Formats: sequence, C-alpha cells, structure tokens
Amino acid sequence: MDTNRFFRQLTLKICGSLDIKEALTSGLAYLSTAIPADGLTFDISYRDDACLSIARVDHHGADISDIRIPLSAESQAEVRENAKREGVMIFNAPDMNAVSLDFARELGTARASHLVLGLSLGPGLERDYHGGIAIYAFGDHRYTQAHADLLALVREPFSIAMTNALKHRELERRSQRVQEENQGLYRELMQAVGDRVIGAEAGLKPAMDQIKQVAAVDSPVLLLGETGVGKEVTANALHLLSKRREGPMVRVNCGAIPGSLMDSELFGHEKGSFTGASALKRGKFERAHNGTLFLDEVGELSLEAQVRLLRAIQFKEIERVGGTRPVPADARIIAATHRDLEAAVRNGTFRMDLFYRLNVFPVSLPPLRERPGDIPALVQHLLGAKAGELKRPVPKIAPGEIDRLRSYDWPGNVRELSNIIERSLILHTSGPLRFQGALQPGPPAQGPGLETLDLALTRHIQKALNLSKGKIQGPAGAADLLGIHPNTLRSKMKKLGIPFPGMGKAFF
Repeated sequence: MDTNRFFRQLTLKICGSLDIKEALTSGLAYLSTAIPADGLTFDISYRDDACLSIARVDHHGADISDIRIPLSAESQAEVRENAKREGVMIFNAPDMNAVSLDFARELGTARASHLVLGLSLGPGLERDYHGGIAIYAFGDHRYTQAHADLLALVREPFSIAMTNALKHRELERRSQRVQEENQGLYRELMQAVGDRVIGAEAGLKPAMDQIKQVAAVDSPVLLLGETGVGKEVTANALHLLSKRREGPMVRVNCGAIPGSLMDSELFGHEKGSFTGASALKRGKFERAHNGTLFLDEVGELSLEAQVRLLRAIQFKEIERVGGTRPVPADARIIAATHRDLEAAVRNGTFRMDLFYRLNVFPVSLPPLRERPGDIPALVQHLLGAKAGELKRPVPKIAPGEIDRLRSYDWPGNVRELSNIIERSLILHTSGPLRFQGALQPGPPAQGPGLETLDLALTRHIQKALNLSKGKIQGPAGAADLLGIHPNTLRSKMKKLGIPFPGMGKAFF
C-alpha cells in the first residue's frame, strides 16, 4: 500500500464534504479497500464520563442521530486512560475490553474486531469532550499492527472531520433554537394572546404601572387574579417591556400537564432515558434560556415538581431526565395563579420556600366587573379580532348593547366576553349586532337607577324558561306561563339574543 496515496485519497474523501453523512460514507468505502471495515463510528465522551455515538456508517448507509452509551465504572476508567494515548488500539474480540462490550451491546456490533483511534479536537472542544473513531469488522482477530499503523496515518483528517461535525451540530442547535423560540413559539404566543393590553390607561393602569416598574429588572413576578382577567396578556406585555424582549417567551400551563410528564416537559429528557424517549428533548426551562418562562396556573404543580422548580430558579440550571450534566437555564420567571397561594402554603399543598421565591413582586389584576369602563374598548378590539378570524365584516353594534354588557357581572371576565362576542358573530345574519348569550345582569355598573326594558324583559323570559325547563310551547311551557303565543316568544328571544334550548348553556 502506497501510504502517501492512502493518506491523500482518504483525506479527500472525509474532508471533501461538509455533509458528515456523505463524508463518512465515502471515507468508509475507500478505507475498506485497505483495511477490513464493515463500519465505523464517531464517538465522544464528556468529561463527566457520559458517552455518545454521534455518527455511524456502514455499507448500507449513515446515521447521525445521537445514541447515548451507558458505560460501566470499568469502562469509564478505561475511557479516561485511553484519552491520554495517541496511538491506535486493537481489540480483536468484543470481550477484550469493557468499552467494546458496552458499545457492542448498544450498537449491535457483537463478535466484531475493533480499531480505536483517539482524535485531537479543536480548541474549546477538548475542554468538554474526548473524541475517537472506531473501525469494526465482524469476526475475531481481523486486525493486525499493520492495519493499526495505516489508520494512525489519518488521525489528523479524522480529527478535522470530528471537529467539524461537533461544530456543525452546535450551529444546527443554535439555529434551531433561534428559529424555534424567536419565531415559532413567540409568534404563536402573539397570535394567541395579542400584544395590546386594553385598559392599560384606565382600569388596568395601577397594575400596568407596577409592570413598567419591574420590567427593567429580572426579579420574579407573580400575577394574581381571577380566571380570564388577562394574566397571559399582561405577562406578554412584561416580556416585551423587559431587556429580554429579544429572547424567547415560553409558556407552560402547569394545570394542563399530567404529573407523570411534568419533569420531562419542564426539564427535558435524554434519548433513551425512558420508554418512548426516542430522541433528546429540550424542556421548557432550557428553551426559555435568556428569555422569559411564564408559569401559568403555578398553583396546580405537584409537590414533587415544586421541588425541582425551586432548584431551577435558585441555581439557574436544570438536569434533563436521565441526564448527568447540568444545563444552563437562565430564564426570567413570571408565574400566574387564580388560587390563594398563601392558603395553599398553610394547608401544605404549596411549598413555602417556592412561594417566597415567586412572590418577590406580586401584581393583582382586577376582575372585569370592577372596571366596566374598559368594556367598550375591549368590545371593539375583540370584535375586530374575532371578525377577522371568522373572515366576516365588522358589524355595527345595536343601541343599548354596550350598556347591557356593562351591567353584567362577568364571572368569566375577559375570556367570557371574548366567547360571547364570537358566538354573537357566528349567529349574526343581518342588521345591528346583538350579543347572544345568557347575560344575567349583576348590580348596576354606575350608580343607582332603573335597568333597561330589554334587560328586564330578558330576565323575565329567562325565569320563565327556567321554570319550564327550557320548554317553549305546550302546557306549562314558557309561552304558556307568560301568556303569549309561542311564535311571539321565539321572536322576542331572537331579538334579545336569548339562545333557544339546545344552543348552549343558557339557563341557570
């Protein structure tokens, strides 16, 4: 074998393409003309002894998906010792050393001989990894010292290829993170909750003044308020006002994730860490690095999840499920809840230490019934948004309808208002828009006075429908109880926006 030609040709093969699959496939094809080679693997071991096969190629093709190799204590010691060597090691049977046994079990290369060559990685990489290449050929005693000497000639080009592969992996991860967090998740959040806080200069002004004060620092913020008051919109506004606005805004609904999946969702998992973990997954904390993590309904977290959450907030790092290395997770925490967390601390369902970590800067958001002056602006905003989603023109609102909304108690707050507007648009056919829904008026929004005739009539008809259990005509029907013709009742119900039985939960 002409060693100069061998070096030149193999270098061209493995360094001639930035595509690692193509480079390794081409390199193996040429290498097998000089050395017995059924396949090769690119392997790295972290300084903490975790081992990973990052690329594998045989004569059927290449695979660059990571495979985590659990190493025994004996193998870990052997990896550390081998990292100090520069020559090629020969293992002519898988049971000749501990590392071969571990790799053969995971990669399916049992009863194969191996040549193992340690690689010199580029500056910065050697701080974190040991790198190596393993050539294997099925069968025992397939390799000689001559084969080892030949492979040693190409240590430098294989080192370059490994360094390029690692740098390429890191660039891909960074690119994916930028694309995923700053575009996908952020745009999804903006579409879901919007970026405009209606009432910021009116009913929500005290709360928004607090948000502007705390936006400049990274202190945790706890948003308090009833369901549907706009905690998510407020969290989004806080993120946009903060110095982390260019980073990701990641939302976690703590009440919607089963307890068994909470650790994986928040902290991610390593490939193979449990059944079904077919790939490495980055958790919400890791994805929110250098950005904001919004923990909605934080009061629903289990005590076990609270322990890990507390540690992540304290040390700004997490460990993936099945992982052994800490992962940086520097995220600004915004938590939200409609529960009384102090009461939860007293009854033992919420950790006191976590409560004090989150309750650095509490902000209370008032319910909609306490800020009826915001309703006209909210209606116009939601009407335009919902009409756009339904691809319908924005209709005019019938006289008296805004007053009708202002008189309602709004137990579901802004979310309920949004639903009623959407339902009204769906049912609207022509003429001015009347809001369809069971609006049970609460106390007058502004001072004493008589309610409108429409409100009084709506309440009277609904009472009759309740007594008749939704029956309109016939004996003991609502029309019979009111002493009017059923068609007259139906006409009035349609005019007043009272749903007919079966059109929704309208009667209480």
